[in-house]
Amino acid sequence: RTKEFGNLYEVDLKVGHYSDYHAVPTCGLATKDSIIGDFDDPRYFADPQRVDAEIIWLSEGFLEYRIPNYLKPTQEFKEIQFSLELGSEAPGHAENWPSDIYFYINNIEIGSWTCPGDFGDKKGAFNPEWWPPHLNQYGMIKLIRINQDGSFIDGCRISDVKLQDIDLDFKSDIRLKIAVEEKSKNKRGLTVYGKHFGNYNQDILIRVLYQDI
Repeated sequence: RTKEFGNLYEVDLKVGHYSDYHAVPTCGLATKDSIIGDFDDPRYFADPQRVDAEIIWLSEGFLEYRIPNYLKPTQEFKEIQFSLELGSEAPGHAENWPSDIYFYINNIEIGSWTCPGDFGDKKGAFNPEWWPPHLNQYGMIKLIRINQDGSFIDGCRISDVKLQDIDLDFKSDIRLKIAVEEKSKNKRGLTVYGKHFGNYNQDILIRVLYQDI
């Protein structure tokens, strides 16, 4: 689903619409109706049903998403924003379970954020009835922005990487990667919540601001 407003467009991406992945157990994915395959079996990340996934979790690895580029030759990027609900990944859940989550655009690291935990003290507002209470329930909503001044999360600078450093134009692929890696000091996984899980009624929301040249 894409919406246009003046010099801005918005795209909603389901969490299952990743184009590449690497998943280390504990891991899994589920639609709003059921688990896809089996818990802790990374093979199911390739299942065709994964496009309908509304929650995805892994203890190490990454998810990469292709962002549509709708710019015309007479336009240039001003800012790209990503809004999504994220948590760590503990076996079951754990409130104090910090995890360093890294963000990349086109394989250029734009910064990281330490998620404080894998939250399960109460039921996620949008979780389906069948989702077991002993599993993670909700995350935290994060807004990542990259523009001509640097890269930011919730308004705080996470790096000096600027849009110019990624060298995007109207022909570019745009790939967003979310990763928990070997280099993460706190390597405690990643959970991504879609519209029908967690506390926020949204998928991955991408907003692209551009200008005429």
